[in-house]
Amino acid sequence: MRAERDHYTAALREANDALPGEDISNELAQLEERIGKIFDYVEKHPEKAGEIRRFMCYYLPTTLKLVSAYREFDAHDTGSADIARSKAEIITALGMINQAFDKLMVKLMQDAALDVSTDIAALQTILAQEGLAGRQMFE
Repeated sequence: MRAERDHYTAALREANDALPGEDISNELAQLEERIGKIFDYVEKHPEKAGEIRRFMCYYLPTTLKLVSAYREFDAHDTGSADIARSKAEIITALGMINQAFDKLMVKLMQDAALDVSTDIAALQTILAQEGLAGRQMFE
């Protein structure tokens, strides 16, 4: 999984270095960060690897395809309104992808959040039963 992460983050970093626009640069930097966080989390929680199959097999390759198209348009930009529109659509799509990757990260962490809530509720109950804390302590 490390090789995939390195491949995608390196490709995004290279594109970001090559492209001068601030909008595209911001989206690419956010993508690189989000992708890194997702891979970091799955690396620490390998049982979640199955939950990122579509992320790895479809979302990441398609994202790179869009970035490559943007680079191609940027390299051959003749001032055409069609090219400008396509570039703007790609930037919008990258923003949407960033939001989707945020949601994927939240989804990956849902079980851990539920476990923490369950642990807190159990601790609260035990402490209250033993007279060591009131129920309001955790509310």
